[in-house]
Amino acid sequence: MSESTPSSASPAGAHPDGNALSPRVHWVNHALLWFMRVGIVAMIIATGAYLSLRGKPSPEQEELIRYVEINIPALEYHEGPILAQLDGLLRDKSLRPESARKQLAEELMPALVRLRKVADGPVQAAKTEPVRKLAEEYRESVEELINVCRTTIRVIDDPKLSDREGYRQVLDSLRRAIDRNHTWRSHVAETTDRLQLARGKNGLKKK
Repeated sequence: MSESTPSSASPAGAHPDGNALSPRVHWVNHALLWFMRVGIVAMIIATGAYLSLRGKPSPEQEELIRYVEINIPALEYHEGPILAQLDGLLRDKSLRPESARKQLAEELMPALVRLRKVADGPVQAAKTEPVRKLAEEYRESVEELINVCRTTIRVIDDPKLSDREGYRQVLDSLRRAIDRNHTWRSHVAETTDRLQLARGKNGLKKK
């Protein structure tokens, strides 16, 4: 997909086709498609560590295994359709601003609030510090996705906002969400690596 440069500054409500979003979303579409793969990648990385365990795992390892095998797939189950819908909304150049706003406010925001509740479960249930931190980081990434929707709604609602500024605001919001999720992914991998080292001290061997 080719990226487009934001249009020159003009009122958001002044587009001939009535679509205030289309000049702003090309990079956003690409980023969301990448973002949708994030949870799966993290799950695969951590699951690989579990498959190498031999002997009795430590409490930290046991909880990390549960987080990888149960919590991450559950989060991905809820997250995937939300990101797919958000991507489709931003991709659709024929979608009028009022229709986009309705989807954001009445469908995507409530779905993300439900995802935040699902993400809160592992935080409340965590018994070890490593898993608690990972669960909190994922919940924060959901908050950033909620902020993406809020920002997009504000851009739609502001008739005085230029295309360039609206594009910048949506882009900055999405970048924060991606950065937050990337941090979570990195910490899943780092925690897995650290616990692999701990296995050696506990006499656990790789396959």
